[in-house]
Amino acid sequence: MKMEMLKKVSRSRNSQERLNLLREELHHLILQEVDRKGGFRSICFLGGTALRIIYGLDRFSEDLDFSISLKEKKPFHLEPLAKNISQSLTAFGVDCEVGKLRVIQAVHSCFFKFSNLLNAVDSSFRKGQKLVVKFDVDTNPPKGAHESVTPISGEHLYKVRHYDLPSLFAGKLHAILFRPFTKGRDLYDFLWYRGKKVEVNRTLLEYAAAQTQKVKFDATPEALQSALKERFEKIDFKKAKQDVERFLTDPHALSLFDKELFLTSVEGLR
Repeated sequence: MKMEMLKKVSRSRNSQERLNLLREELHHLILQEVDRKGGFRSICFLGGTALRIIYGLDRFSEDLDFSISLKEKKPFHLEPLAKNISQSLTAFGVDCEVGKLRVIQAVHSCFFKFSNLLNAVDSSFRKGQKLVVKFDVDTNPPKGAHESVTPISGEHLYKVRHYDLPSLFAGKLHAILFRPFTKGRDLYDFLWYRGKKVEVNRTLLEYAAAQTQKVKFDATPEALQSALKERFEKIDFKKAKQDVERFLTDPHALSLFDKELFLTSVEGLR
């Protein structure tokens, strides 16, 4: 399995693309093992990586983000799941160790660390350099998300429990509006959602805003459009490009980072 993965990744165009593709191969392996270990009975996949793997977003991603399913009533423990995933990947020939588990408020996190991979696909990476994948689980997610289960076809067939597109869009809008800093990846994803004409799970967005901001947020179409326009007026789009550039499959997509396009794209949002 390891040699097939390295051979596949080595055919890519440059070092950055090899890194992105290698990380994505590891995403698939980790998600496959979450499924095999029964993890998706209690957690839901979300975020930009979910958008790429499930719905075909045309940019790469870094981390694996999850939340506890609202149907789950039992306490969640990350450590046994993480150890089982690490052991399985190592048995496949992909050296994997789990970094220290951390709990910050309600988010349980760990890092999967992979040795002897980067330099094997590209000699520009130093020997011994590790590739790290962060694994976050929000154990106190806001109410209102809608869940689905989808099969994923890659080197192996597995399934993931995840938020539906309107719920994922609500999470992205929450990040754009309330994250204390700007991520170009959030902005790119916003245009992707608008291009697909995805509607917003406004209930989830309102619950999320109330949970993190401690205020009532009005997510009616008119109020949401107004809030986004105000946010986009303040964004440094040149700086946002620098965040997203290394994740794009098509570098020409950077031309989309134009304030007027974002302001126009807000129109008709539902």
